[in-house]
Amino acid sequence: MVKTSLAPVIDGAMDDVWNMAPTIEDLHQVDPIEYAEPSEKTVIRVLFDEDFLYISSMMYYKNIDDITANKMIQGASLRFEDKLRIFINPFNDSRNGYIFQTNANGLRAEAIVENVRGMNFDWTGIWFVATEQTDYGWFAEMAIPYKTIAFDPNSDTWGISFLREIESRKEGMAWTSYNRSIDPSNYGSAVGFSDLKQGRGLDLIPGFSVTNSRAYDPASSETAFEPFLDAFYKVTPNLTAALTFNSDFSATDLDARQVQLTRFNLFFPEQRRFFLQEADIFEFGGVDRNAKPFFSRRIGIGPNGEQLDINAGGKLSGRVGRWNVGALAVKQSGNADIVSEGGEVVGDSDLFVGRMSANVLGQSTIGAIATSGNPDSDESNNLVGVDFNYLNTRSFDNVTIEGQAWYQKSTTDGLEGEDSAWGIRLLSPNQQGFKGRIQHTEIGENFFPALGFVNRTGIKQSELALGHTKRFSAGSWLRSFENVARGIRVTDTDGDVQTEQFVLELAKLENQTGDQAFLLFTDNRELLTRPFRITDEVTIPVGDYSFKRYGVDITTGGFRSLIAGLRIENGGFFSGDRSTVNASIEWQFSKFFTGKFEYEYNRIDLPEGEFNTQLLRLRTDIAFNPEWAWITTAQYDNQSELLGLNSRLQWIPRAGSEFYIIYNGGWIDRAETGFERVGASATMRIGHTLRF
Repeated sequence: MVKTSLAPVIDGAMDDVWNMAPTIEDLHQVDPIEYAEPSEKTVIRVLFDEDFLYISSMMYYKNIDDITANKMIQGASLRFEDKLRIFINPFNDSRNGYIFQTNANGLRAEAIVENVRGMNFDWTGIWFVATEQTDYGWFAEMAIPYKTIAFDPNSDTWGISFLREIESRKEGMAWTSYNRSIDPSNYGSAVGFSDLKQGRGLDLIPGFSVTNSRAYDPASSETAFEPFLDAFYKVTPNLTAALTFNSDFSATDLDARQVQLTRFNLFFPEQRRFFLQEADIFEFGGVDRNAKPFFSRRIGIGPNGEQLDINAGGKLSGRVGRWNVGALAVKQSGNADIVSEGGEVVGDSDLFVGRMSANVLGQSTIGAIATSGNPDSDESNNLVGVDFNYLNTRSFDNVTIEGQAWYQKSTTDGLEGEDSAWGIRLLSPNQQGFKGRIQHTEIGENFFPALGFVNRTGIKQSELALGHTKRFSAGSWLRSFENVARGIRVTDTDGDVQTEQFVLELAKLENQTGDQAFLLFTDNRELLTRPFRITDEVTIPVGDYSFKRYGVDITTGGFRSLIAGLRIENGGFFSGDRSTVNASIEWQFSKFFTGKFEYEYNRIDLPEGEFNTQLLRLRTDIAFNPEWAWITTAQYDNQSELLGLNSRLQWIPRAGSEFYIIYNGGWIDRAETGFERVGASATMRIGHTLRF
């Protein structure tokens, strides 16, 4: 590593100071053929001073028309963009790290890597990048402040690696890799760091929002001024404390609506930044949805999706030696819409979750979790759990082995017995050749994680999946060919069958440009022990139902200016038939404008009644430049009969500074009179990060 006394100017133009840095040019192909020669030349340089790590890279193209750079809105996904990705592991512990990436338009995206394979792209950090497109490719300059990352000031060696992706060829080129993966266990080494400054480790984010809200039946209007403050302090270089006062989530992305045709509650992912930061520390046992002990949307969001005030909250997260620790405490205001069994409105809630795990066996962890509090009741609820997460990417040639085992117990006023849950899973998620998964889960009837997510209790669930992927050489038009079979069996706690499902995904083809297609077959059995009210007018009676469904799924590569997706399914559904169409089309007209339309249609024909569901979503993204953007989303579904509109003008002049003007409107579709406005709001929000 070369230390510089003269910092390069991050403007997308190569300064003379870069000439003192040695070049890194020996990248190899990761995809489609690992260790093959890359199709294009890449030249990377790295420098550092006492405040920043600097990276520059020239991405050459034989034909610059091959550059895919359709996105120019900060926060947009770079999944289908040509990009440069930087991996660093400041502790050089082969487990954890950071990812910083950009495209040819200079967008920023970052992530935390936890325990080798876990990547949290919802983490946000302040750093700087500038790019320039040339006659022979594109050039990028990055400056990563040490104030943004955790590191050991006494260590002179970091883990580091680089990845360049060309989306039109689905080609990846890396400095280091193993089994098509770039993770902290196979980063290279950067030696020579010294005299690095992290400052006081304090970030303050003050701001305010002003909202005018209107209702129309009856008519009313109110204006609210809400100041907020978030503070982040590095207790140690690797342990961060965060405080939030009068939290403001007005700039959070709108939830994508879902059609409800099942007996079980739907799962909506978290989108609020405060809870997404380092959220991976609170992950438990590989539990994705049902029986999840902690689900942050239980905080600050009511049962009907309404926003609840968070008066204050604190979070501690990071690592201490081989221990990974996380703690979250929140003071949440009461909700007038939630009434206890005694008829009283539920008051303020004190909510807590604590998580701790220890690194063991090279790449594995063992840990525990505890939660306390119930946002929907004044009655107490507590939960404790333990888990073991096994990972081995090295002992078997080109084969990864993962496993999880976990146990949870909840304690809830008024519920006795059958209040525990446990699960075990073993899988081998290989990118080529055979892959498989086997798992078993049991959830007691009275298991209730008040700060988590559970939508099916009193069950024993077993799953078995097996698949095979064949990859082809770069000279073939075909990139991969995959087949997957999966079986699920759910019984009650006495062993009586509730659900059985067998799924085949056949002949999944992907070509070298990312276009995909596969056939789908499902064989289903559902035993209803109580009537299933699927709509207000249609109820499916108790019974034993068996039905088969068939389908086809086609999607085009994401680098194209016109991206299309189509999924068609047909076949049985309980006592009758169901036809489903999911269609989407996205027009990436230029880096300045993208429009996307999505449509979901279900036609259900049952002896008990006929009905259809429709869900429409339209989104437009207008980028004036990388700082200014206007994003609008409209959604309508005929179950709620609500049309919603969210429009957001955003100005992000630099990382850590944000200005938003947000409009939300709602209309209800009445059969007699058509659409009637039911509510509207306009919000201005300003926030700025101060670093010390």
